[in-house]
Amino acid sequence: MELNMADSAVELIQLSLAPIFLIVGIGQILNVVTGRVGRIIDRARWFEEQHCTDQKLINKRAKIELKSLRRRMQLANWAITFLTGAAVTVCLDVIMLLTNGLVDVNLDSYIIGMFITGLLFITCGLLTFFFEVTVATATLKIGVYDD
Repeated sequence: MELNMADSAVELIQLSLAPIFLIVGIGQILNVVTGRVGRIIDRARWFEEQHCTDQKLINKRAKIELKSLRRRMQLANWAITFLTGAAVTVCLDVIMLLTNGLVDVNLDSYIIGMFITGLLFITCGLLTFFFEVTVATATLKIGVYDD
């Protein structure tokens, strides 16, 4: 009887490992997005300092970039929200998976539903991150200088 319990415990741990790796991946993506948020904030603060120094320095191009920074911040915040929601959903999914194996209750449909919900959150987070990068590259102007 103890051998069966040990075998089922090993199976439960093996089943829960795949979602744990998913959580690690989500954490890595969150790290990238929060790093970009830091850069957005630094750039906005630089403009704020320039504006305090000399209001004439904020020209039309600077105003366009500030508008872009505001939009990028919104998109990055949405990406963080979706990705954090995905991580929480996957954690709940692992808890339900383990509960399903330990207690005599059938949570299979809830586990699948929660996993799909987590994937939807990941998809939304990646899409908003994609849009943030798109806005960033659309406003990037690199001057061409002749030697």
